[in-house]
Amino acid sequence: MHYTGTIWRPPYEAYSALIQVTAGCTHHSCKFCTLYEDLPFKFKMSPLKEVEGDLEEMSGMYKNAERVFFTGANPFVLSFDKLKTLAGMVRKYYPKVKSIGCFGRITDVTNKTGYDDITFGVETGYDEALAFMNKGYDSSEIIRQSKKMDEAGMGYHFFYLTGIAGKDKGHENAVKTAEVIN
Repeated sequence: MHYTGTIWRPPYEAYSALIQVTAGCTHHSCKFCTLYEDLPFKFKMSPLKEVEGDLEEMSGMYKNAERVFFTGANPFVLSFDKLKTLAGMVRKYYPKVKSIGCFGRITDVTNKTGYDDITFGVETGYDEALAFMNKGYDSSEIIRQSKKMDEAGMGYHFFYLTGIAGKDKGHENAVKTAEVIN
């Protein structure tokens, strides 16, 4: 198996087959994030041959996985064609897999379908905190991309950081985030 640095996954992916598809993060600028500091680079895609080898090895150890989770900060940034190729590889080794998930940035959604339950670290819907934390988008982008996923029938999850807005801004952060999520 090929893994680079610390492997992160949401708690609900505990029983998923974890396959490294990317390492690092394309944005790599959020003020609070230290998840990929142990890497000597910002972002890279794993070679397809390596991914296929890992899928073959994993399928021998974990034969009946119903879900595959691609590791790396945002594998969903990859082109539709690369994601389609990766999905084909998953189907080759896990013909009965029900879904494929990964992390993604909300800005990675454009023109992509076929994946489900993508996890986005939007952190907040409060524009002031998004700007301060250098997320690279505002709440209107979260709403716009979420609507695209809703229309495509794609499931998704958001990470929300309750204290990200700072002292005395928790209520406003919660209200603005609830507005975005609703």
